[in-house]
Amino acid sequence: MKIVSWNVNSLNARQELVTLFLDAEQPDVFCIQELKLPDERVPRDLFEERGYHLAVHGQPRWNGVLIASKSPMTDVKMGLPGGDEGQSRLVAATIDGVRIVNLYCPQGQAADSPKFPYKLKFFDTLIDWIADDGDPADPYIVTGDINIAPEPRDIYAPDRFAGVPSFHPEEHARWGRLIDWGLQDAMRDHLDPKTYTFWDYRGMAFRFNNGMRIDHFLVTSSIMSRVSETKVHRPWRKKRTLKDGRKLTASDHAPIELTIT
Repeated sequence: MKIVSWNVNSLNARQELVTLFLDAEQPDVFCIQELKLPDERVPRDLFEERGYHLAVHGQPRWNGVLIASKSPMTDVKMGLPGGDEGQSRLVAATIDGVRIVNLYCPQGQAADSPKFPYKLKFFDTLIDWIADDGDPADPYIVTGDINIAPEPRDIYAPDRFAGVPSFHPEEHARWGRLIDWGLQDAMRDHLDPKTYTFWDYRGMAFRFNNGMRIDHFLVTSSIMSRVSETKVHRPWRKKRTLKDGRKLTASDHAPIELTIT
């Protein structure tokens, strides 16, 4: 099973890029964050014409998550009651016996912003939700834009960002609780140093590789033993020129991939 997660930063703006990616990579499961579309405006034909079933939890203008799967989905859940304040940030489904939770976690903005306590509350609620939804002994995957760089190796300037969302001790404590529950970072030991998943649009961050690894696959041990490959599709962070000369702008995130046997 080939699973891809991608914060597309607006499916409407990135529709042609997503189409090119699906045709080139053909994932079995495709998890998207930041749809920035209500359910009724999601271009379902884009996915259904390629044989995907859909679980969509959209929202106008902001947020929004989607799972597209070549296999049917069961036990679909949407939303994080008590934690997301009505924002569309979680969709989960069971696919071929594997439970997949697709997240767009809050960024937090700044340590003194009201958005930071919201982020911490989101994670506290999420941890309880996962404990209720899953079992560490079962095949379980948490993926998406988690908005936490867990280690100094996961951010280009750890000293500069110490105490700043997404590299704050309070966030690292929540990450630790997810690990304690029974999740493992599936990509960590498969990636070269300075491999990131997000680069700000500003300051030529992508050109200078001033990035962060904040998109993740967190998996239980039964999935970890089945991992055959992980990768960051860095080239898809670049602008693309079509044959007709039109240019497609990229998201500020690259797609990430997990393949399990």
